[in-house]
Amino acid sequence: MFKKCELKFLLFIELFLQILIYFFKYDTKYLHDIIISMKKGILVLLSGLLFIGYFTDFAMSSELTDDYFDIATNYFNSNDYKKTIEYLDLILSIEPDNLKAKNLLKKLVPDEEKTQTVVVEEVLNKAENPEFVKIVDVESVNLQNEMYDSAYYNKKGQEFYQQGDLDSAIQYFYKAIALNSKNATAYNNLGMSYWQKNNIEEAIKNFKKAFSLNSKYTQPLTNLANVYMQQGDEKNEFFYLQKAISINPNDELSSLFLGDYYRRRNEYFSAIKAYKNVIEINNKNSRAYMSLALCYFEIEEFNLCSQNLMKFLDLNPESDYAYFILAKAAFATSHFEYAKSFITKAIELNECANYRFVLAKIDYANGNYEAAKEIFQQLLNDNTTAELFNYMGLCYYKLKDADAATTNFRKAIELDGLKPIYYYNLAQCYKSIGDKKTYARYVNTATQINPVNIQDYIDLSYIYMDNSNPSYAIKTLDQAILKYPQAKSLYYAKLRIFEAIGDNIHYNELKDLIEVKFNDNEEIKKKK
Repeated sequence: MFKKCELKFLLFIELFLQILIYFFKYDTKYLHDIIISMKKGILVLLSGLLFIGYFTDFAMSSELTDDYFDIATNYFNSNDYKKTIEYLDLILSIEPDNLKAKNLLKKLVPDEEKTQTVVVEEVLNKAENPEFVKIVDVESVNLQNEMYDSAYYNKKGQEFYQQGDLDSAIQYFYKAIALNSKNATAYNNLGMSYWQKNNIEEAIKNFKKAFSLNSKYTQPLTNLANVYMQQGDEKNEFFYLQKAISINPNDELSSLFLGDYYRRRNEYFSAIKAYKNVIEINNKNSRAYMSLALCYFEIEEFNLCSQNLMKFLDLNPESDYAYFILAKAAFATSHFEYAKSFITKAIELNECANYRFVLAKIDYANGNYEAAKEIFQQLLNDNTTAELFNYMGLCYYKLKDADAATTNFRKAIELDGLKPIYYYNLAQCYKSIGDKKTYARYVNTATQINPVNIQDYIDLSYIYMDNSNPSYAIKTLDQAILKYPQAKSLYYAKLRIFEAIGDNIHYNELKDLIEVKFNDNEEIKKKK
């Protein structure tokens, strides 16, 4: 390989010798032979020097490309693909047939027939998919027609993400970023990939980077909120959801998750407002209807609960869970026939022990004690629980079999001795056979047990009322309300006591309080 200066020097010598020959060719032949000999000697000498220079230059160029390849490899391993490509191009401009450079370049720019992927790094163990958060769907990429730019690599990364190949997805998102450092979507998708690999630190970093590149792009904020939710950081979760909605009031996903945030905190009216906003944005969002229904169920607005479940079923007609909640709402309002039809439909869609348990309770409430007992017994064959034994005892008690009832109530107490109602039910068995002493002993035991949940408080108030002690019943419910201020059922239980004892003043005061406390939702006000 001749350098330009060496070629020029050779041409100059050639021209000089040709001139000498021209001027002396008419003189003596002797002079002409000398000059010809000189020309040959100089050419041989110069050629030898250039030959040595060629191999010296080749060796130097080989050493240089090796250095360049080492640099390119370092950039490749650090995920800086833009710099990697620059150095590979430089190597191939010096040595077009350099196989090492060509092979590394193939890993960065795929062939038209297939793509090669390289694992960027191994991060922490794979985590479950973040619920309801999904990467943007993409169309299948036609390799023969695509330019290998940032958008191409981002699309390919999305495809690998959808397939669950997170390592390859990460590789391609890095390539997209290398070719366009302002690709906010690629940064967001990279954050999603790291999140699913449970590398929370990298996920947060990339979500924040994505938003910093595009302040109108709210998906990274929604993702950040969900990351912090999983970490138990409610403050940051709420902050990023609010920020996303303030930037884009039509951010459907952020409004949905804001509703979930409020529902977890039992702030049902705020949750209802958020879910209704989701439906205003997209009236086909079935999860918003289901979430609304569950909120209404919790505040005991069972008609509104059922209305939203029906809308959910319009979009998901084969949802056994929706029919299950419909059955519970109908049961709570004593519409037992509707409740039975709904739970039967749920069982048709999904044979589930929990659904059959509800069916048995409906039969019991309807007075079908034999049918209920048969279902409870079938459930006990698969799983023995205190609640099932208690219901078996109730069925036998209603069927006038005190011995069998006593046996089952005792089994319930053996499995769970902290339920006041179990002791009271057992006491009723002894009362029915005239054993007043044992009856009084078990009633006293029931009243000595500290309630552990809302239903326990209601049961205990019922025990006091059934034993002509309304003041203790009211006191018990007041303690429960202090502990569970949002539990509407406690207020209604207390309201029924005032009604039973004819205390109209306190009855009306409590009724007004319930109106103010629980009817601050516009939809409920209209219904009232």
